[in-house]
Amino acid sequence: MLAEVLVDRGDWVQVVPGARACLFSLEESPLPLHLPLHLDHLHFEILFCQSGTMALTRRDGSALRLGARQVLLLTDLSGLSGARVDTPLAGILVAVDARGARGSLDTICDLLGGLNLDTGQVRRWMARREGCAVEGPTHWSRAAFADLDRLPRSEQARWCVWKSVELLYLLSAQEEEASDAPPSLAVDRKTALILEETRRYMEEHLNEHLTIPILSRRALLSATTFKKGFRRLYGLPVHTWLRQRRMERASKLLQDSALSVLGVAQAVGYGSVSQFSAAFRRQYGLTPAQYRKNA
Repeated sequence: MLAEVLVDRGDWVQVVPGARACLFSLEESPLPLHLPLHLDHLHFEILFCQSGTMALTRRDGSALRLGARQVLLLTDLSGLSGARVDTPLAGILVAVDARGARGSLDTICDLLGGLNLDTGQVRRWMARREGCAVEGPTHWSRAAFADLDRLPRSEQARWCVWKSVELLYLLSAQEEEASDAPPSLAVDRKTALILEETRRYMEEHLNEHLTIPILSRRALLSATTFKKGFRRLYGLPVHTWLRQRRMERASKLLQDSALSVLGVAQAVGYGSVSQFSAAFRRQYGLTPAQYRKNA
């Protein structure tokens, strides 16, 4: 997807067989820049975003927002209906052909102490997110970008490939832990359909006061079944999923609407600017006003 756009717009390095990286800046490109929406089979991309923003829309209507010092993961499972660069984007893109990179991944995992990287687990984790996900801000992403800042440009491509393997391992381990849940926590088809409908309801009512008791009553499930089933199906606790979706919606409103910061806060379910600003800063590393100014 991004590799197709960056064919002649960045500095490409073949780091290991099956994995290459591109250091790029789209400062001279006309904006907004609409991106192609497909990846070849068994290809995936990891973008370390150093500056700029990207807006992605899934086929179910949910939105993702990539900002500075966040990492975007894209696979051939991507269920995107739209992707565009809104502000000048710069960073390092890692493009991987899984068929050619298997040996390289095994070698890197051996160097990291014999890590067991199960790419099947990673694909399942990504499939539940329709093939696209944003990592950060987290402790891992903050440390990753802090280290990246210290490196000379000549070493950044190789280092990002290394960190990409580390990130894939973390996702693999996370998925394996979820798959080891006892049978009593498995989500049957009927419950999964109920949870999917509830997730859509949450997407459409982010401005409302949504709590576990309210949502579980609406789904006709016990609070415990609702919480455990949601986490097993979507990989996140309900409150974490809600906060991320609210922040994604807020970032879009800050860029695309004339609403005041209070208006944006209320549109995503916050009653006070202070609470909203604190949550937004934890997600993006900027206050809402700073984010809007940069956008």
